[in-house]
Amino acid sequence: MSPGGSRRTAAGVLLLIALVGGCAGAAEPPARTASQQAPEIERDRKPVERRFPQFGNFTGVAWAAAPLGVADSRVPGPTDVRMSGVVTLAKADVRRLLKEYHWAPAEELPDVLGSVAPLVPAGAAWRTSGAFTSAVTGEAYPASFHLDPVAGVMVFDAVDPTAVEGS
Repeated sequence: MSPGGSRRTAAGVLLLIALVGGCAGAAEPPARTASQQAPEIERDRKPVERRFPQFGNFTGVAWAAAPLGVADSRVPGPTDVRMSGVVTLAKADVRRLLKEYHWAPAEELPDVLGSVAPLVPAGAAWRTSGAFTSAVTGEAYPASFHLDPVAGVMVFDAVDPTAVEGS
C-alpha cells in the first residue's frame, strides 16, 4: 500500500469514528426549550378579529399560536406560525354564516394545538364549508374551520393566517 493510500484509509477511519460518535447521542432527544413548550392560551380578541373578520362580532375567544419547526437564528427567513382557537359566535352571525355558505357534516374532528384541544367542545355536530374556508383564506394559506351551529362555536386552525387590510 502506498503512503498516500494509508493516509486516505486513516482519514476514512477517523471520519467513520466521528460520524458514529455523533450518532451515538442522537438517541436521546434534546431538552425542550421554553419556546417548544405548549403555547399559552390567549383571550385577546384583536389578533383573531384582524385575521378572521368573517366570524363577525363574536362573544368569546380562546386561542394559541406556536412556531412550526425549530426556530434557528442561523437560518434566514420567516418562521411559519400555527394559530388555533375556539370562538363563541353571536347568534346573528351563526344565522348569517348558515345563510351565506353551504355547511356539510365534517368528515374529521377539529385538529388544533395541544393547549387548545381541551377547549374544543366534545360531542359537537361539526360542520365545514369549503366556500367559507376559501373566502377567509383567499387560498393564500392552509386552514380549517369547524362550526357547530347549535352551540354557536367555531373552531379554527391555520398556518400563517394574514391580517385583513383595514382591520
